[in-house]
Amino acid sequence: MPLFDTGYLIDLTNGDLGAVTKAKQVDSGSDFKAISVVTVHEYLRGIFYHHMDKKSLTSKLSKALIDLAHFEQLDYTAEVAREAARIDASLFRQGTKIPFADVIIAATAKHHNLPLITRDSHFASVAELIVIDY
Repeated sequence: MPLFDTGYLIDLTNGDLGAVTKAKQVDSGSDFKAISVVTVHEYLRGIFYHHMDKKSLTSKLSKALIDLAHFEQLDYTAEVAREAARIDASLFRQGTKIPFADVIIAATAKHHNLPLITRDSHFASVAELIVIDY
């Protein structure tokens, strides 16, 4: 039962071999696949950024929504916010900085006791977060 990072979702839709291989492994063992609502935001932001004011926006947005529908979308709740604040403060005290969106994604994974599938090495600095590379 993993939580997937935004980079993974982008890699998967682009046909990245590592992401596709990991998807097949996960599909064979689990029906539950999740993303944070932050990933929803980041993924859709990319669609709007690249296709805003173009005829392709409607079709690209429809495809993106279908892609996202394959995942349970976990909300940014007060509990996740508290975990994110704790992670952010802990990283700050260590002198480590990761993007705020990734702090929320890490907090979502930790709050739900899910491993995080990502290629982003900075997640390794989050204490007690199980990170799975692909």
